[in-house]
Amino acid sequence: MALTLAQYEARIAAFLMDASNTIWSTATLDECLRSALHEYSDANPLAMEAVVTLPGDSREVALNGVTGLLRVTDAWWPYDSAATTSVWPPNRVRGFRVYWDDDQPVLFLETEDDGEPQLDDELRIWYTKIRTIQNLDSASVTTIQAEHESWLVMGAAGYAAFARATDLAETAGVSAVSTPNLAALASRWLRTFRANVASLRGQSNPGGPSGPVFGAGWRLDKWEKAGGWG
Repeated sequence: MALTLAQYEARIAAFLMDASNTIWSTATLDECLRSALHEYSDANPLAMEAVVTLPGDSREVALNGVTGLLRVTDAWWPYDSAATTSVWPPNRVRGFRVYWDDDQPVLFLETEDDGEPQLDDELRIWYTKIRTIQNLDSASVTTIQAEHESWLVMGAAGYAAFARATDLAETAGVSAVSTPNLAALASRWLRTFRANVASLRGQSNPGGPSGPVFGAGWRLDKWEKAGGWG
């Protein structure tokens, strides 16, 4: 069963030998867990897909309704979610890019022969978002793979140890060796965490289908003027 925030807090505190949270508060542990989670998500984001109904005729499609979107990794257009049979190969667009307008994502579709998506057309996209932990930042579910839970615990503990070392460095009367030792331990934990996270890069395709599997796909202009649907 996926861990909740409270369970992560307990595991991190135990890792730090501070089960009673005497040294590290749960608020501090939450911030450290958040930092580790974002690093992990950068290498292994959560893969999602959505169908967007176009609000008008345009090659530029606002994606502000897609919550938490980081990147778009694939797009199909035209697409019919109500079709009783699948079209094969799928109509993957020839090109697209995402830009941000007033901090809102906009998908630009590169078209051929002046083809342009129309009002009420459906567009299917694959995208990535930050992974979540239940009850952290109001998340309702945990989306961390079970085999990576201990990585998050170690990464968060590393951030917590660094925070403590920083605090102790500003405290008079602290042992001359305690702060450097704690910082060194934090560095070791974070190096291990980051090496594990780095190993995930390139091992999966978080966006869904990859190009070669489906071939070239159809031309983007769904009303193809010359040569039909070839």
